[in-house]
Amino acid sequence: MEPVQYLRSLGGVARTATLLRAGITKRQVAELAELGSKPVRGVIALPGCDSDYLFALAHNGLLTCASAATRHGLWIRDRPARRHLAVTHARVKAFIPHRTIRFPAHEHLPVASVADTVLHALGCLELSEAVSVAESAVKSRRVQLPLLKKLLAPNRSARARHALSLVTGTAGSQPEVEARLLFIAQGWRVVAQAQIPGVGRVDFLIEGIVIVEIDGHAFHDDRGSFVEDRRRTNVALLRGHPTLRYPPEVVWRDPERILREVEELLLNWRMGRRGQ
Repeated sequence: MEPVQYLRSLGGVARTATLLRAGITKRQVAELAELGSKPVRGVIALPGCDSDYLFALAHNGLLTCASAATRHGLWIRDRPARRHLAVTHARVKAFIPHRTIRFPAHEHLPVASVADTVLHALGCLELSEAVSVAESAVKSRRVQLPLLKKLLAPNRSARARHALSLVTGTAGSQPEVEARLLFIAQGWRVVAQAQIPGVGRVDFLIEGIVIVEIDGHAFHDDRGSFVEDRRRTNVALLRGHPTLRYPPEVVWRDPERILREVEELLLNWRMGRRGQ
């Protein structure tokens, strides 16, 4: 791969040491510097380079936590207002620092490992985001739950351990994680990915009665799945399990509506049974 193409494959910015290790000569490195700039010593950046990578390299750190989650394909809804960097140097104000680095970072990019990214998220982010990041990492087998539990021993952050206690590795999407946390906080008995005879697996079974399904964007994109869903819904109802369905947008923007409707259905269903 020729030098400019290689540098662009790294987001358009890299340390000169990284380029030299890749076999690019000192003369070629100098030519790259002429094409771009040297924002800090030992770093070459082409025009239009990845701004997060440039920021991390300029501050001698690694993207981590919320800033690395999407880089690893982990579930997180919002881009952080401030960047999160794993660093070992002194105090900073330009970003949120994480000072413990346990595993080797990406070989070529300024991005912390998946495990460090998850561990930092567990102790830093708001609960639903922290659980979502960890859930997706465990679900995809990018990190093992027992390892996370071992690293978050009792002398570590109680906040991180609480978030980790809510990770199951079974959710199918980030909105499912948020919905499960909503139901748990309400004090309901919740079974995620419940198996119901004749119906199959459902996202949630609440109080042994109400089924809640969180429908993804690709939901019912063909006639066959549409027909199958109606069959499942009918069979579930015949077995005493009414179903509520919500798109991700409702989970994110109007969670109170979900709680209100589930509570109302539970109440009406129980009253109907008592009246029989």
